Amino acid sequence: MKTKVLITLIAVFSTITFAQGQQLKQVTSKEAANMLKSDKNLVVLDVRTAEEFKDGHIKGALNIDIRQPDAFVKIDKLNRNARYVVHCRTNHRSQVAVDHMMQSGFKNIIQIMDGFNGWSQNGLPVVK
Repeated sequence: MKTKVLITLIAVFSTITFAQGQQLKQVTSKEAANMLKSDKNLVVLDVRTAEEFKDGHIKGALNIDIRQPDAFVKIDKLNRNARYVVHCRTNHRSQVAVDHMMQSGFKNIIQIMDGFNGWSQNGLPVVK
C-alpha cells in the first residue's frame, strides 16, 4: 500500500514539474564534469559553507551557504531560466537548495548526488 502511495505521489510531482516546464536531473560528479565541459553556460551553485568552499571548489562556482539565514533570499535573486549544477559535500544540503529552487520556479536544475566528496574522490579539477 505504501508503495502505491509513493508511486502516486511521484507521478503527481512529475506531472506538476512537467507542467511548469521544470527539469531536475540527478547525476554523478563524473557526469556533471562532462556536462560542464560541453556546456559553458551551466552555473555551478555550491551550497557548502564559505570555509568548505575556500578549501576547494569547482572552477567558477557560485557559493551560497544554505545554512545561512539569507540563503533563500540570495537564491531567489538568481536567474530562474539559467541551468544550475547544484552540490554540497554529500547531497543533503543540496537537496534543501534544490527543493527550494523547484518551488521557486527555477527551470533547469542538475543535482550532483555524490557531492563534492565524489568530485574530489574521482580526482576531478578543484580550485583552491
